[in-house]
Amino acid sequence: MKLHLGCGTRYFEGYVNIDYPPTEHTVQKNLVADKLCNILELNYEPGTIDEVRLHHVFEHFSRPVTCALLSNWYLWLKPGGILHIEVPDFEKTAKAALSIFTKPKQRFVALRHIFGSHEAHWAVHYEGYSNKLITELLSNYGFKIKEYKRNEHKGTYNIEVIAIKENNNLKQSDLISISRSWLANYMVGEAESEKLMHSIWMEEYTKLLNKS
Repeated sequence: MKLHLGCGTRYFEGYVNIDYPPTEHTVQKNLVADKLCNILELNYEPGTIDEVRLHHVFEHFSRPVTCALLSNWYLWLKPGGILHIEVPDFEKTAKAALSIFTKPKQRFVALRHIFGSHEAHWAVHYEGYSNKLITELLSNYGFKIKEYKRNEHKGTYNIEVIAIKENNNLKQSDLISISRSWLANYMVGEAESEKLMHSIWMEEYTKLLNKS
């Protein structure tokens, strides 16, 4: 089984195409999903999925949610399973936004590509991904990048990665520890308020872990 998450109007043959129901969309009217649901509520048995694929969806999740999704996807995927992700290229887009040579209109487009389109409650971007960041993130969760490429569309810049589940020995307890360490990277010092913030992140993370 291969999953295409957040499919919108883009249908991939051979995949289970999944997206929010029409009531959660404001612009996309002709959804092509095979299954309508909140993808955060999906649950599959460990080792039953061949591929998880998503284009311009990953950046719409907060860091704790991202860690929970990666933990779940790792467990769902078979050994050697594929994780295929496309996100905005934060570094290249930010350079375009800040360049004195960029036309004003294109600067606004770049800012939208960084922060989201804001026409729906989910149309916000929570992280700025670069090749280095996404490679480090996925490698922490047992994935190895097999293919990496950049693309451009009407002045927006994107990163597309295809990763393989290479480390097949991680248990959910390991993934929890990995997530705790990853989220700690975003702490500003060791003040009590920062420690409390980290605990809140971990609570949000834990709520989304599959119970299979």
